Amino acid sequence: MKNDNEIGQWQEAMACLPEKQFFNTMRLYLGEIKTPYNKQRLIEQLASFIHNQENTNSILTLMDSFDVEILTAISLIPQVTQESLIEFFSETYSVTELYAEIISLTERLLIYKIQDDYSPKEFLYINPFLKEPLKAYLNPKALFPTQQVCTYSTDDVFILTPNLLTAFISILKVRGIACKADGAIKKNDMNRLEEIFPGKANFIQLLMNAFINLSLVKEGPKSFTIEKNRIENFAVLPETYQYALLCAAAVSRFSKEGLKKEAQLLIDCLSSIPETGYTRQTILRLTFLIGSRTEDGAAVAKKSRFSRLLEAARAEDGIDAMQNVNLMDRMLDAAVEFGLLQKLGKNEKGEEIFTAGNISETSTENLKVLNIDSTSTVTLMPGLPLKTLLPLTSFMLIKKCGVVTEFEITRQSAAASFDQCWTPEKIFEEIEKYAYYEIPQNLKINISEWYNAYSSAMLYHGYILKVTESNIAFAENNPNIKKYIKEKLADGIYLLDLPVDANISKFIDDSGLDFLGNIKTSTSAQGFVSFPLLRAGYKLQILESPSGNDTEPLRTSVKDAATLINSLKSALDTRELDEHQRESLEHRISNRLILSETQLKTTAVRTEILEAEGMDFAGKVHLIEAAIKEEDLMELHLPSVENVREFFTIVGKPLGISKQPGEAIMRFQVEPTKDIENFLVSRITRLRRLRF
Repeated sequence: MKNDNEIGQWQEAMACLPEKQFFNTMRLYLGEIKTPYNKQRLIEQLASFIHNQENTNSILTLMDSFDVEILTAISLIPQVTQESLIEFFSETYSVTELYAEIISLTERLLIYKIQDDYSPKEFLYINPFLKEPLKAYLNPKALFPTQQVCTYSTDDVFILTPNLLTAFISILKVRGIACKADGAIKKNDMNRLEEIFPGKANFIQLLMNAFINLSLVKEGPKSFTIEKNRIENFAVLPETYQYALLCAAAVSRFSKEGLKKEAQLLIDCLSSIPETGYTRQTILRLTFLIGSRTEDGAAVAKKSRFSRLLEAARAEDGIDAMQNVNLMDRMLDAAVEFGLLQKLGKNEKGEEIFTAGNISETSTENLKVLNIDSTSTVTLMPGLPLKTLLPLTSFMLIKKCGVVTEFEITRQSAAASFDQCWTPEKIFEEIEKYAYYEIPQNLKINISEWYNAYSSAMLYHGYILKVTESNIAFAENNPNIKKYIKEKLADGIYLLDLPVDANISKFIDDSGLDFLGNIKTSTSAQGFVSFPLLRAGYKLQILESPSGNDTEPLRTSVKDAATLINSLKSALDTRELDEHQRESLEHRISNRLILSETQLKTTAVRTEILEAEGMDFAGKVHLIEAAIKEEDLMELHLPSVENVREFFTIVGKPLGISKQPGEAIMRFQVEPTKDIENFLVSRITRLRRLRF
């Protein structure tokens, strides 16, 4: 079923073509154009030409596997542009190959372009008259192939766990971690961390980057220490969300909205990877495709006029929202380091295959996971979530992190907990919840002695409330004041449990006390900003057959295409043509622009030479000069500088040619980068004018 809106859009796109391209297209497929002519009538005739079953079959027969790959991508990616295709296939095809292929598909009527109203972007669409018959050929599995492991990985399985995060947090809490100005952990601290996390230097640095970028730490005079309120809010998030946020923040610092986008993209990507796994290249494609769609897998809705104007302005400043391949590449590296992506092994090509790591949400049910020996070494087994482990380990310091995590309770770690208002009784109570056995008596004595020493001299920091003797009873019995009293320092003097940067006005208004003047002290700290709201991973469902059934997609046939091309060349041989006319039409047949013998019978097809190769130096110069005059694009094939047996292809526009005895130098603007290069014409093995 053809959509009338799509047909109308195609007709409008054809009508908006530059005059030269429009009439070249019409002459190529319809033959001689009689005057007077009507543009709309010509477009309707071209639609009838495409709709003709014989011509449709020829277009489909002449497709190759590369065409099918690109057409499948165009069918999957919403609002696809040449730039987004370049990004999608960045690991597979060069910019030049894709540029030339888009031109070829356009020439052959398989796709058309629509110019955006607010930016230089051109959106690509499949021809509506070919959309339905093409569905049988489109094959998402060719872009996202099922993998088979030939050699299984022997690497140790490693994944982020609550115990591991708790171990890292305990170091920040008790000792801190010193970093350079660029965030790199200083050598002495890194050496100490590697003793606790052996062989995990890169992982430790990425984790530290994430903690800094998520503001889970604050910078002190000598080192970073934990930001208590923020880490506690982070700990209540589901583990999948925690790890996705850490992974995204490990590679860059984002705004809250940007962080949400990247973390959610990773969660959806991990949910969409099958158990058989994907290669890195396929995972990059998957993230690109997921990022271009809404939560339910549908295409992103058309942007508002304002959004498109803003996007166009950013593009002028060199900021392109689609150009994030490097960012995603680094995020996948972090996902591998964190164990969110696991190496399964290698396929027959030697490419590594990855699958999603198994993240199992832990339980808070009264698990006995703790054992304390006579040396105050605490062995902590897996099983508790981060929100439970934070208070449990707040008086411990990590000693060794492995399958079983070992902490120790030292004078220093106990003092850190006393700073957070922990008492010996509270510590003993917390240990008893999760310990297999009773707390060793010597540890109880040590903690009590450390607390007595700690309490002998104390420093306070925060809001202090001082009231007159007549208001003491009122302050201690007023519920709006009493709930904020953290400690009574003396008669009428109280330490309030209010953050130093809190808005004290509400407390003043609710207290009922008669305050005059300003607060007698001033300190500030960063306020808490909530973490972005994520959702459960969504598995992308569009990677099935576009035809809507499980039948195997039709494959292009090199043999059938060659048969059709040979039959057209045989028909050409029966015509009386001069050498140049014959060569010109042979090139069109080879480039799959001639679909039937009818196109050979017309005298309207331009018969100038469009290609030259090999030793035909004069022919190459003539083509370049003609392309410069007509401002045509050209496709060049040249030998590699490193190896003359290897060739590469570039597309661009010739700007000028300088002739010298026995040689000529062409000045060439490479597309789409717009770089200017000079080429020796004699070194060009083949060149083609990209026109009809």
